[in-house]
Amino acid sequence: MIESVQARHRGAFNFEDHYDNLCALQDSAPLAAVKAHLAQGVLDLNGDRVRINDWQPIINTLRINKSLQFVAVRSYYQMPQEEDEKRAAILRRKLPSIRSKEITHRLVKALRECLCVSPCLSCIELQGLSLRDRDLQVLVKGILKSSTLRHLSLEFCRIGDQGLEVLCKGLKNSKYINSVNLSGCSLSHRGAECLAAVIKCTRDVCCPAPRAWLPLTSASCQELKAFFNARAFLAQVIPF
Repeated sequence: MIESVQARHRGAFNFEDHYDNLCALQDSAPLAAVKAHLAQGVLDLNGDRVRINDWQPIINTLRINKSLQFVAVRSYYQMPQEEDEKRAAILRRKLPSIRSKEITHRLVKALRECLCVSPCLSCIELQGLSLRDRDLQVLVKGILKSSTLRHLSLEFCRIGDQGLEVLCKGLKNSKYINSVNLSGCSLSHRGAECLAAVIKCTRDVCCPAPRAWLPLTSASCQELKAFFNARAFLAQVIPF
């Protein structure tokens, strides 16, 4: 069975009904975690607990949605450190589906499409996901199309300096984002300089400068050292 155009139109404003409908079409049970906070306009998922077959109705509902205000997908999975190569290989095969390149990319594409059509999505939080450059490029396209997104969090997504440079291309041209959480993103002084350039650019064109949450909450001493080393550079752009 194929969902009708009318069902898609109704589903854009009613996440729960459309999600239930897509689950029925693929003969799977809707997840209680998906529907837990929909009444408040919130989708907040622990992606580690979603099986690969359960992602399709979630992603297909999210991509057309026009009612959610807050979307968060989190992963807390930590790769075990095993000296035994055979055991390590077995553990890698048990990775949560959210850690796969395919699911992560499909999720980010759905977020891009949602940002393009949503009149109310104001906050996106992606935590602990393995975001690659191509994922960030897709996300940036959605950021540039959105006039409602105010906060973006990529906490512990480990995007690194190179990923931040991709992200900054979107932040530089966005007039609406006012805060970004980059805690635990493996940034160095190079990333701080890139972010400072974005803040300076937005100030120069009289747009609200985004507030960046640099990795002050990270347990990495190296990140903290890089942050404080970059502080002198940032002080040239923003008075502390």
